[in-house]
Amino acid sequence: MTESSTKEAYFTDFNLGWELNKSLEKMGYKQPTPIQAMAIAPALKGRDIIGQARTGTGKTAAFGIPIIANIRERRPRYPKSLILAPTRELATQIRDEIQQLGEFRKIRVVVCVGGRPIDEQARRLRKGTHIVVGTPGRILDLYDRGYLSLDHVEMTVLDEADEMLDMGFIDDVEEILRLMPEERQTFLFSATTGDRVLRIAFNHMVNPKIIRVKENEGEQGNIEELFHLVHPSERMEALIDAINRESQGQTLVFCRTKREVDSVAERLNSQGHHAESIHGDFRQSRRDKVMKQFKEGAIDILVATDVAARGIHVSNIATVVNFRLPDDPTTYVHRIGRTGRAGKSGVSITLYTMDQKYLLNDFKLKVRSHMTHKA
Repeated sequence: MTESSTKEAYFTDFNLGWELNKSLEKMGYKQPTPIQAMAIAPALKGRDIIGQARTGTGKTAAFGIPIIANIRERRPRYPKSLILAPTRELATQIRDEIQQLGEFRKIRVVVCVGGRPIDEQARRLRKGTHIVVGTPGRILDLYDRGYLSLDHVEMTVLDEADEMLDMGFIDDVEEILRLMPEERQTFLFSATTGDRVLRIAFNHMVNPKIIRVKENEGEQGNIEELFHLVHPSERMEALIDAINRESQGQTLVFCRTKREVDSVAERLNSQGHHAESIHGDFRQSRRDKVMKQFKEGAIDILVATDVAARGIHVSNIATVVNFRLPDDPTTYVHRIGRTGRAGKSGVSITLYTMDQKYLLNDFKLKVRSHMTHKA
């Protein structure tokens, strides 16, 4: 069964208990978003869930609330829930929100990601935890070293599943799923549900409830898409002009290579903007520092590669710029989905050359939205 809409709902409808209700009230959550309203009730009844919705629609709470509601132990020895995420940054953000949701239940959450000392993560696991959030590679590393037990996992989440597959984690994800008990509840959340995602889902889930949120429904906001035809030699000038004329606030610029990221950031700074770059060559400490500054509004423009940007989940990004057109429509959907979140409006600006015009029809079919062309 596939659902795409729901009647008005309230968190009190779910009988979550005073602790969770108090956390939701403290976090300012009054009514569930569409994905939350449709997913929480069947999840609380033990159903496996496949949820398709854009980033910024409240997916973390959609699986976090049922996980916390299911916890009974006060002092767990082994984790009862495992949440897999494609990037360190996203895993950390999930940990932070789960901790807020579980504040009054005194829920213990350990984040296990690369770029951090593995001994410190092992030490925290030895103390016992209710929930582990991590990236596939580090989860397997901790398991292989005997630091992490998966024998007692009752609930599993694959968050941003399509991104994990795009980043080459398919084998790691499959192995982790095989290492856990077969009798478990599994949630899969993704912005898109292509054949690869569904294949994993139906190989490892039991009669999953499929929930799809319409592109124009609920908390997703509105994104105005602007396309600028540029000459290849004038791309940088076109970028600066577009940002000066059409950027509505904090801006995220996507580039193809690390070298291009650094070059674009340097040029934007020379024009009086406060820009920072982020890509895989930077140490995790620098990436964390830049992301913190961007979230706090201390940086006007963040320039990133697709891989580095996968962990960027910031609700106040006003403008996304595609310095170069991505190769496929799915990447485009992920890029522009960084703006227009939580009911806000956003702007997407894409620079393209004459030989790329044929790709635009594919993008239009994918996002099913009106494109405004400016040449």
